[in-house]
Amino acid sequence: MSVLDRLKNKSHKDPYFNKVGYEILNESALKRRAKVTVVVPVYNAIDFLKKTIDSVILQNIGFHNITLILVDDGSNDGSRDVLREYSRLYENIVSVFLEKNTGTPAFPRNLGVHLSNSKYITFLDADDWLTHDGVKILYDLLEETKVDYAVGKTIQVDSEQETVIGRYESSQIRHNVSPFSIKHLFYHLGPRARMMKLDVIKKNGIKYPEMKFAEDKQFFIDVLLAVKEISTTTKPVYYLNRIDENNSLTKQTDALEKMDSNIAVLKYVLEKNLKPEHEKLIINRLIEFDSITRLFDRKHFVKSKNKEAYYQKFNTVMNIFKKYKRPYQFEDTIIKPISRIYFNLAMNQDYETLEALADWSKNKGESYFTEKDGLPYKVARLKNGKEIYIPILIKATLSEEKQYDDQIDLKISLKGHEISKIQGLILQSRTHVEQIYLIEEGVTHTEDNHITIKLNKNNLDQIKLGGYAVFLRHSDYEKIVISKETDLGLQVNIGENKQFMIYKTIRGNVGVKVIEDIKKK
Repeated sequence: MSVLDRLKNKSHKDPYFNKVGYEILNESALKRRAKVTVVVPVYNAIDFLKKTIDSVILQNIGFHNITLILVDDGSNDGSRDVLREYSRLYENIVSVFLEKNTGTPAFPRNLGVHLSNSKYITFLDADDWLTHDGVKILYDLLEETKVDYAVGKTIQVDSEQETVIGRYESSQIRHNVSPFSIKHLFYHLGPRARMMKLDVIKKNGIKYPEMKFAEDKQFFIDVLLAVKEISTTTKPVYYLNRIDENNSLTKQTDALEKMDSNIAVLKYVLEKNLKPEHEKLIINRLIEFDSITRLFDRKHFVKSKNKEAYYQKFNTVMNIFKKYKRPYQFEDTIIKPISRIYFNLAMNQDYETLEALADWSKNKGESYFTEKDGLPYKVARLKNGKEIYIPILIKATLSEEKQYDDQIDLKISLKGHEISKIQGLILQSRTHVEQIYLIEEGVTHTEDNHITIKLNKNNLDQIKLGGYAVFLRHSDYEKIVISKETDLGLQVNIGENKQFMIYKTIRGNVGVKVIEDIKKK
């Protein structure tokens, strides 16, 4: 009996998967228990589809250990012809063709999960791609730590640069930790760079809700609540495609329409009656980021001629939260200073200032730094004549630098409204985003909010040639720039033929270059 026939015979038990007809190629591959299933929803993805599929075929875990399920949601751009050809060439590429478009990646992903027969499962969008060792990295991490969920680094690729997104979940190696031990973990809830046990999804009946947006947010909230412990890695796993030519579903979705989906997820979470300390971490994303930052601190808000609709969405969120009568306040979920300012302006209905602040933020308005009662602020000069004082949580300034024969000593002063312990110095390559060095050795705190960092051959020899942005790391994954007041540049010889140079960038911050020592060549 075919998979399709079996599903039809089970319609009285699980009618969800029978409401849409479909055709399956390489159905026999679904009987084989692979190590990992990769599920890809496809809809008019012809421009990047081959790159996506090839990135799975070339996985160094061995493609024979993978079942690739591609669920086409009614494409009419030639994507189906591509899938048919790949399924003809590879017996473990299962292509599923839905009879009609469902309007959301939810049903294709759910169907992919339903058809899967493997120990682990991961998701890949049809316009993104994996690093060559991405599947093996997550598979080995799951096998080593015996948890049900693992996550790695996602690199966003656009037309001009690459950036790391969701850095809080891939900033360090963690084994067997609670999801709630990572403060911002629930900020990044897309399907990218994560792998989990298939049984967790199936036994708990977890499905993507059929929404045009935020369906992955709700799905992974449920997964993280079910797995209890997770493991993380700093290794790159996934490339997120944000190239200008990529006209993805997310880019097409209207901001206010997105808010309707976010509101639905907020209700869903509040109705679970979770522990308040857990709930706050989850809805911080839904309130601070989705209902404040994405609503007001965006160009679409600045350009909109119907700003009243934005205020109505914000008020809807407020009213929903009040309805559930939580033991904490709405504003207790807001962390970033500028988000608190937007919140207060909205609550006081000072829409003129709110709109001026958004215009300042998105159009790079004038600003200056000052101190008030010994604490640092960035002051925004708005077009309506007002000045908004934005608290700076931590401001780092290089106050002293000394050079010895083979060592550089840096003394850095810290000021701010919430000074956290500094965990190390980060050197981030300006050309290769995945190339990051963390120097923890030689960092000393003093009682007067200063730190000293000793840079010598021992902690610099590993660094490759190139230019680097420099940050201080705190709170496991947060980072801050270090301002540099003098133009003095220091350098020290490292290794056999390298020089480590500290300089002042055009923005007035500390920068680093590692160059060849021509004298020693």
